[in-house]
Amino acid sequence: MLLDMMSRHWVSIFTIILFCIKLWPRKRFRNTETKYFWITALSCLFLVVEDALECVCATDPSLRFFRILLSVIGYTLRSTAALSLLLVVVPWNKRRLIYWIPNIINFAVCCTAFFTDVAFGFDENYAFYRGPLGYVAFIVPTVYLVLILWIVFKDFSEKSSLEKYIMPVCAVFCLSASLLDVLSGGIRLNEAIIISSVFYYLILFSNDNRRDSLTALLNRQAFYDDCNLYNKSIGAVASLDMNGLKELNDTQGHQAGDKALAKIGECMLKAADARTLAYRIGGDEFMILFLHSNENEITDVVKKIVEDIAGDGYNISTGYALRDHEESIDDVVRKADDRMYQAKADYYRSKGREKRIDHYQVPENG
Repeated sequence: MLLDMMSRHWVSIFTIILFCIKLWPRKRFRNTETKYFWITALSCLFLVVEDALECVCATDPSLRFFRILLSVIGYTLRSTAALSLLLVVVPWNKRRLIYWIPNIINFAVCCTAFFTDVAFGFDENYAFYRGPLGYVAFIVPTVYLVLILWIVFKDFSEKSSLEKYIMPVCAVFCLSASLLDVLSGGIRLNEAIIISSVFYYLILFSNDNRRDSLTALLNRQAFYDDCNLYNKSIGAVASLDMNGLKELNDTQGHQAGDKALAKIGECMLKAADARTLAYRIGGDEFMILFLHSNENEITDVVKKIVEDIAGDGYNISTGYALRDHEESIDDVVRKADDRMYQAKADYYRSKGREKRIDHYQVPENG
């Protein structure tokens, strides 16, 4: 029995073990996402155990109750694993309890097997058969996978790299596995979900090498790379710089300064999306690349960031510039910087002080 389980689930077991080894030392990596990755991995692991135990129960009719219980657990864990992967993909500010409703419905439908065969049951020979609502256990994970496909397509549609195709391929892979399980039964969906989770984890992990550790914004190198990558799509640039960071560090210590920078990063992340890319260039210097040229949207984003930061007790100077068709990225950045520097000079002048400001330069061809 053990050898049979190992042969049936060899791919899943191998992948789950390696994935858990990778997850374990990185408890702080994207804390919320890591939690959902763990739920996905453990759900897939429990599915392996559930399948082995169900095979044992299938040989003895006196274990009918436990076979039903294990089937309910198995069908619920399948949708839970798909839900967890969905919650990793959904932007953190859009995660809602409503995503759990299909999973709860699936659990409720499966539980009917304890007193009716509307979902599934066993005939006089103790052979499994599926009732009219038996496909709910496959429909729910499929709904989650379709949502993953839609969200990834929408959020990554602006990206020019081949990376944007990885999750759609994974989602299609999972959908086809779900279809195979419906037609012939089996464990393919379990394998597809855990493999897809590993690939998406690697995407997030590689992207985090492009992020500033203090603010979680994209870093300086990412800014250079994206200026080249999205060169044809960039329609505007905004330059932002914190006011009073040196005074804050001198009077309250660098920990207070770091807290202020982290708050600014938090406010900028709220405004970031597939068409609004936010960066910490270094120190108290920040940039935004807009992959469109709608000035109303741009001013709304900048205004909202300024207001949110002010609400936390800090102050920033900003400047933005729309891009003409013939302008280079370097020219647009320089124009945005000039306007930000003017706003910064006005701020310090209003405080009765003059402040020397050194311009930030984008390197040539980047």
